[in-house]
Amino acid sequence: MSLRPPRRIFRASSRAAPRMPLAVWAGLLGATFGVLVILLGAPAELFGRVPPLAGELRATPAQTAVVDGETLVLNETIIRLDGIAAPARGQVCRAQDGNQTDCGAEAAAALATLVRGRDITCRLVGRDREGFPRAICRAGEQELNRALVAAGWARARADMPGLAPEEATARATGRGLWRAGWL
Repeated sequence: MSLRPPRRIFRASSRAAPRMPLAVWAGLLGATFGVLVILLGAPAELFGRVPPLAGELRATPAQTAVVDGETLVLNETIIRLDGIAAPARGQVCRAQDGNQTDCGAEAAAALATLVRGRDITCRLVGRDREGFPRAICRAGEQELNRALVAAGWARARADMPGLAPEEATARATGRGLWRAGWL
């Protein structure tokens, strides 16, 4: 019997595994950051546009809720009134004499008064930037979009020039948001 240790056939390498250069790590990190920016920066463009809406949506008074001065919920579907811009809830308007009011809450109350107890019919005309359906809505025989602008609780947007005369009249007579210099 031999006193020598057994001979090894395989030896551990004396060289360490090669390290990835810092430039490679920086490149991978930059590429990952770039992909995240693209994915999060334009999600609407990622998979294409949602097709435009067409058709009509109807709701009874029990199926109707007012979110703000330009947004309704009909049958659990959020609808934005087309061509108008109403102040958001919590938006404070200040008169020239220093008085303040929550213009958004007043605009929402005006819309609630228009729809209260009435069946609502909305003609869908497309989608807004956030993807919500846009519509021209009626409560009975009254067009809500036009009535809000005429009462001074919303502005006519440039893409709906047919509402400009109503806004001009509301402004001249000091109705809604135009009273006492709120806007």
